[in-house]
Amino acid sequence: KVKDKTIEDVKPTIEVKNGLTYVNGILIVNKTYSVPNDYNPGSLTTETKNAFDEMQKAAEKDNIKLWITSGFRSYSLQTSLYNNYVLKDGKEKADTYSARPGYSEHQTGFALDVSRLDIGLTEYFENTYEFEYLINNAHKYGFILRYPKGKENITGYSYEPWHFRFVGKEIATFIYNNNLTLEEYIYQYVELN
Repeated sequence: KVKDKTIEDVKPTIEVKNGLTYVNGILIVNKTYSVPNDYNPGSLTTETKNAFDEMQKAAEKDNIKLWITSGFRSYSLQTSLYNNYVLKDGKEKADTYSARPGYSEHQTGFALDVSRLDIGLTEYFENTYEFEYLINNAHKYGFILRYPKGKENITGYSYEPWHFRFVGKEIATFIYNNNLTLEEYIYQYVELN
């Protein structure tokens, strides 16, 4: 295990299959790794959608209503969103909160934005029972908060209390228990072959 080593000590195993980059076996899309423009699963992956549905049902038992406000996004939709943000705020600022086309996890079908129907995607979401539920339970269903507060220098993105990524229960629980980002997990804690 590489648990006691730092990112500088460990070279991750990077494999590219059909234009998709896997770091230590995990599909990764971030500011460094992209997916091909034509990569298009068309929706959330079945595994991601099933895990969300299971979590949504469990939350309803606690009177918590979770909604996917944005799931899968095609390359063309991300292009449009990103270009609009650049026009509005300039490229430098847009790059802190929006992925360039091809660099959005939404294009993989593993990422979703979750909120309440009445508030949408605002930082106010972190003050809701729904967010509290997600922070304490999402890992049990295989999800991680992808861009946590205080880790912007690691993820490269502003804090997004609504953006969750499906990675599977085992990995999500480890990331949750150790207060990691996906990048920290991949580079520091995954066993290398």
